[in-house]
Amino acid sequence: MVVVGAGFAGASLIRHLPPLLRKPGETLLIDRRQEYAFVPLIHEVAVGRVHPESVRSPIASLCPGACEFLQTEVSGIDLDERVLETPEGPVGYEYLVLNPGSVAAEPGPKLHDYFQHFWSLGDALRLRSALSAAWQRATSPGPPPPPGALTVAIVGGGATGVELAAEVAALFDYLGKRSHRRPSEEPRVVLIEATHRLMEWLDPYFDDAARRALSDLGVEVRLNSPVGQASAEGVRAGEEWLKAATRVWTAGVEASPLVRELPGVHDAGGRSYVDQYLTLPEYPEVYVLGDAGLYTDPRIGPLPPTASVAVQQGPWAARDLRRRLRGAESKRGRPPFRFFDRGYVVSLGPESAVADAVGLRVRGAAAQALYRSVLLYYMKSRRDRILTGADWAMERTLGRVGFGGDQQKEG
Repeated sequence: MVVVGAGFAGASLIRHLPPLLRKPGETLLIDRRQEYAFVPLIHEVAVGRVHPESVRSPIASLCPGACEFLQTEVSGIDLDERVLETPEGPVGYEYLVLNPGSVAAEPGPKLHDYFQHFWSLGDALRLRSALSAAWQRATSPGPPPPPGALTVAIVGGGATGVELAAEVAALFDYLGKRSHRRPSEEPRVVLIEATHRLMEWLDPYFDDAARRALSDLGVEVRLNSPVGQASAEGVRAGEEWLKAATRVWTAGVEASPLVRELPGVHDAGGRSYVDQYLTLPEYPEVYVLGDAGLYTDPRIGPLPPTASVAVQQGPWAARDLRRRLRGAESKRGRPPFRFFDRGYVVSLGPESAVADAVGLRVRGAAAQALYRSVLLYYMKSRRDRILTGADWAMERTLGRVGFGGDQQKEG
């Protein structure tokens, strides 16, 4: 078996491999990266609450006693011949698990050059540098910077945009309380969404709670405001021109090019439709998991590309492989995948969150505690959990990474 991608689904599958696939030479993990970044926490890296090293972990550490690791890029797949094309040469497989993850949706050719993406750890570090530089310019002696220097425009009212907007607003409050000089203008955080509510795919409860919390933090929310124009000075949200030196695009993700080139039916984001066993209908030996596959649950409907879906698909695929290796082919001996909706939780800054956990709705500090416990649970190693927990605990005493006197040295 070959597993492409060490994201949530791929990593959880490796941890639950059946004994037959743990034997030497039976399973190969391929990823183009050497390290995995825990993406759900990059918004906290961007504002200095979590150190970047706390969310990085080597991919090879997944493999001892389970698989071999090959760091390379998969450039193509011959499904009929069961061969992957890589710079290292062809790689054959009997079973293939595709979990290459997503890429950030592009803002369009007219907007592309004027926005920062926010989908990777590298994106988070670039944003952290931009925010730190903007604050330094606004609080330094001398001529004030042009209007909008401390305005951050975030386009995309999904969970990523909401969490980032809350964290940036909390960051400006943190810096304002610790700065010896007042900034040349008041900081502004503006969250721009093209539709009528935030996090549209979640229950309206999340939209209501998020807007209340964002308002308390000072975030300005612009709904029904599609972005059609931008420049190096700002962005047009609906009919309003907003001067903003920092512009961040968080409006959606797309399937990787590797998945978009697969045969069969795809959704608008490029995800491949999969059957009840999370496999390609014409190629039952190929599993497509996580953000790459689109599975329609008979009770819930199409499942979103979230980590909560991926971490259930990985272990389920491992169990399905164990059944197949034992010869099970019938539906009775090989039950289909069913998603258990445990709910969802969204962070709303350092002190608050909103959650719907198995029907129990909570918000505020209790939801934030739940949010942190869920993230720590799904981190890939004990080391990452300890480091991240220490970052949260020491933030109040040691300050934020990248926003202190040694920010240029830490970079």
